[in-house]
Amino acid sequence: MLRHSLTLIIALFALTLSAQFGNPISWDFSFKQVEGDEFELIATSYAEDGYMIYSQFTPEGGPIPTVFTWEPGEHYELIGRTEEEGHLKSGMDEMFGIEVNKFLPDRPVTWTQRVKVKDYGTPIEMMVEWMCCDDEECLPPTDEIHSFVLPAPAPAPDPAPENKPAPENEGTDGDEAGQEDVAQVSKPSPAPAAPRPEPQTAQPAPAKETTPVKPEAESVEPETPASTDLPVKGTYEVKGPAPSERAPVSWDAKAEDLGNGTYRISMTGTMLPEWTIYSKDVDPDVGPIPTTFVVQNNDKAKTVGEVSEKSATLIEKFDKAWDTVVAKIDGGTVVYSQLVEVPAGSKISGYLEYQTCDGEMCLPPTEVPFSLDLAEKTPVLMLDGLTASDAPVAPAAPAGEVNTALPNELGISVPFNPEPVGDCSVGAKETAGKSLWAIFGLGLLGGLFAMLMPCIFPMIPLTVSFFTKSGGSRGEGIRKAGLYGFFIFLIYVLLSAPFHLLDGLDPSILNNIASSVTLNVIFFVVFIFFAGSFFGFYELTLPESWSNRASRAEGTGGIAGIFFMALTLALVSFSCTGPILGSLLVEAVSGGAWPLTAGMAGFGVALGLPFALFAAFPGFLNSMPKSGGWLNSVKVVLGFVEVALAFKFLSTADLVGNWDLLRIEPFLVVWILCALGIAAYLLGFINFPLDSKNRKRSTLGVALAVGALVLTGYLAIGLTADSDTGTYTGRKLMSGIAPPVCYNYFLPCDEDKNITPFKDLEEGLAYAREVNKPVMLDFTGYSCVNCRKMEEHVWTEQKIKRYLTDEYVIISLYVDERKPLPEEQHIEVDRMDGSGRKRLINTVGKKWQYLQQSVYSKLSQPYYVLVDPDGTTLNPPVAYTADVDTYEDFLECGLATYRKLESSK
Repeated sequence: MLRHSLTLIIALFALTLSAQFGNPISWDFSFKQVEGDEFELIATSYAEDGYMIYSQFTPEGGPIPTVFTWEPGEHYELIGRTEEEGHLKSGMDEMFGIEVNKFLPDRPVTWTQRVKVKDYGTPIEMMVEWMCCDDEECLPPTDEIHSFVLPAPAPAPDPAPENKPAPENEGTDGDEAGQEDVAQVSKPSPAPAAPRPEPQTAQPAPAKETTPVKPEAESVEPETPASTDLPVKGTYEVKGPAPSERAPVSWDAKAEDLGNGTYRISMTGTMLPEWTIYSKDVDPDVGPIPTTFVVQNNDKAKTVGEVSEKSATLIEKFDKAWDTVVAKIDGGTVVYSQLVEVPAGSKISGYLEYQTCDGEMCLPPTEVPFSLDLAEKTPVLMLDGLTASDAPVAPAAPAGEVNTALPNELGISVPFNPEPVGDCSVGAKETAGKSLWAIFGLGLLGGLFAMLMPCIFPMIPLTVSFFTKSGGSRGEGIRKAGLYGFFIFLIYVLLSAPFHLLDGLDPSILNNIASSVTLNVIFFVVFIFFAGSFFGFYELTLPESWSNRASRAEGTGGIAGIFFMALTLALVSFSCTGPILGSLLVEAVSGGAWPLTAGMAGFGVALGLPFALFAAFPGFLNSMPKSGGWLNSVKVVLGFVEVALAFKFLSTADLVGNWDLLRIEPFLVVWILCALGIAAYLLGFINFPLDSKNRKRSTLGVALAVGALVLTGYLAIGLTADSDTGTYTGRKLMSGIAPPVCYNYFLPCDEDKNITPFKDLEEGLAYAREVNKPVMLDFTGYSCVNCRKMEEHVWTEQKIKRYLTDEYVIISLYVDERKPLPEEQHIEVDRMDGSGRKRLINTVGKKWQYLQQSVYSKLSQPYYVLVDPDGTTLNPPVAYTADVDTYEDFLECGLATYRKLESSK
């Protein structure tokens, strides 16, 4: 039966894939002659109601952007980048958790690429790839191919008479000729550029030189609107940080008010010696990413003319990194400018994207956002989170060093110093500097410890049920079990593969998966479906056509099913194993990818070996005679277990999503009902559809029923009041599974009787200064199992509680808090992985996660740091510490160190 259950997920995924055949995005393609051999190739997308397509300039880490790929050839030349125009909406997307740029479906989106045709006999081929989403789901990426067949333009009649008068009478005839040229163009050029036919014919001149030359064509640049010499009525500037080894190119921004609602926006880049960036005119098919200066066109702001590029070091020369001749800015400075027309009180925004290389390596492309807000009395120019009043951010510290000024990027008043001043206690164990075998051993211990986590328990009955139904001899059972264990090991090792292949992967990804609201809700639904199948209410089967196909490929189907079981285990276990793997991920970005692979391998072996034994046991059972309806009784009991454990995932989603629904009272009621259901079923008081009419009680069944009744009583005590705390009585067996005791409807925790940490860092630090107490930074998470164990079983011990209530100010920083930060606090920061890439800090949880990683080089929770109110670390921090005496030594050491510091002032 479970095999049918497992296919439900495949069926649901396939149904999603089938949506491609009825994609809600449709396309029309057209073209328009602009001038001579230049055309605009136009793709227009139409979206059904509710579906949105994403901009080409969608940030990384979210939905797949719309991408136009042009088949290269000598028969045409691309001019500029593909332009897009539609009802663009930019902002936070709840589905992806980042800021995205998407087009709303209320009007079509036009995508325009300008080209110059050299051979009309060869079609211009293009592929567009896109992804679309509604408010609930996203469809897989889809692509469409189109060929543009362009007609050769008819020759202009008698061009010579039109051109001859121009040099003789520039004041009159030249203007008329220029206006006549403009009339032939279907999309008018800006007025200043229209009466200048000579620059138009000169534009193809710098086309694709193959020998290194210095660009004398800079004389053409003043002809572009962005560099015209217009009177400036006001100037606003922002200076960025100086270039450094981690960021070899720095950028400054300037906005000039030219009057009548026209502004010139400029970005000035300064490079370290030996570093270079690439011209805006570089062909992206050659290799390097061209520099792109984008001012977003919308209903408020309109760009005028083309972007200008000025640099004394702009040159076309051979580039060793790309093994070809390219146009690049070879050191020094470069200025990009764009004219913008905007009504009063509006906002101009955009970004500059560039790639920088030296003689040996290239850094990934980087975006530098900017904006000019004209709503204020004095316009506010912002560059990558900085305004004119901000001091430049200090350069990032070299790899291997700690930058103690990093938290100030986040607007934190205290520069935390991670170096402890006291050493009277033992801190968290570090993996840095250890051999790969030592890290493998740590991963092995982590995997064995993960076997005790509540997220792993649901997979044990699933494993037993799946392999019981798989059939086969004893030898076949052992072979399949071994394959199952190997697949578990392989999946965890493969998790480290991207860190070998790609730079800059976010090392917090597993923690984000563990706390994902969507993923936890999916797990809840899946386990409820499993439970319904175990109860015998329905059979989950594939469509008949799928079944026939599976029967024809029976030899591979078994292996695929075993692999799917292993993959399901890996996915489900993230809720518990993510925090454990977090420390290994930090090791990956500090010591390379191989330590991560070694740790993952040890983790996979420890997790895969026991499950292989679980899988082998039912394989042995299948070689024995079947035994009546006992197997159905086992499934029904497992169904109740599945229902109970499904609510663990729903509880995590409730906590992270701040739903305020599944508090401890309804959670415990559900578990009590499941325990009573097991007892009532095994004692014969209730039956299910697949039970035999003459089902008898067994000795083992009665024993299990008694155990279920004992569990019912144990859980029921959790709904009684504790006289010491004034709230519900804590249940140690439910730590990390049930919601926190104080998260309830009827008995809220009393601040005088319970530990009530601050959740606001600045508020907690201010209170600590006021009462002259040290601070315990508690890096925690709503989905963190070990955090709940520490809070409910270590913090509540009297000798620990005394410190936490009387001697320390506790500040709990939830790294999976999805509450958005105010827009003015959004900031892009270094990923701290050596790649130079950025990530956006736009939620409270990301802020605390970055604080923990940037200062203390840790991502796992819980993590406890004792500091004074000025940010000095008192003693080595600790992670999960179940031993009460060890934790007491940690608190006593920090307090003694704090008192020494205070006495020396």
